[in-house]
Amino acid sequence: MIEQTLDDGVLVLTMSDPSRRNPVGHKARMMLTAALAEGQRNSDVGAVVLTGGGGHFSAGGDISEMGASTFSQSRDRFSVMKDLTSRMTRFPKPLIAAVEGWAAGAGFSLALACETIVAAEDARFIASFAKIGLIPDMGMLATLPARVGAGRAQQMMLNPVPMNAPRAETIGLVDHLTEPGAALDLAVSLARTAMQAAPMPRAYIRDFLAWQVDAALEYERQLQPLLGRSADAAEGRAAFLAKRAPVFTGK
Repeated sequence: MIEQTLDDGVLVLTMSDPSRRNPVGHKARMMLTAALAEGQRNSDVGAVVLTGGGGHFSAGGDISEMGASTFSQSRDRFSVMKDLTSRMTRFPKPLIAAVEGWAAGAGFSLALACETIVAAEDARFIASFAKIGLIPDMGMLATLPARVGAGRAQQMMLNPVPMNAPRAETIGLVDHLTEPGAALDLAVSLARTAMQAAPMPRAYIRDFLAWQVDAALEYERQLQPLLGRSADAAEGRAAFLAKRAPVFTGK
């Protein structure tokens, strides 16, 4: 599910479930956390690039997992999400997202947790949580406003519509654009350059910027399990699977 390759100091982590556009389920989150922990410890790793297989970055959380767990299990799952996001936003080595195709929901959150986002010109981004009755998670409440400003981030989260990569670059959401199919190559090249910089300033800068992410993670850990068990969330999941518009009641 998470493929790893190490070439000349750059560790490439590839989310690989292309038939489902690489969902970020519980198992994938645990595997990413373990891979990043090992990458941080391994002196042969100078930088990490995160990407997705099959022409997409990630379509987001695994809808099939949602709503099936107890409240306690949900809280445990969010502890894993908090660990992964905290590790990414404080990662002491260059961490770059290479985005092709869709980065939606939690997949979008993963990209935002990286210090640099490289996107193909035909990539698309959407903060789709409200469509299934949830608040953004994996730190997006902090990482999206940090990139595009509070007002624009609020609109993107409250009124989720797809944003193409050229527009995303214009507003500061994407750092580098490239032609379709070339995002990974450019990300690896940028990673090799970034890994030559002094490591301690990077670690301290990333740590400082992650303080607001900590507050967002705790907020979502408290609220998302409750929202996930609401009637609106159940309707959102059902509508998504049936490919119809949801009918929310506020319950």
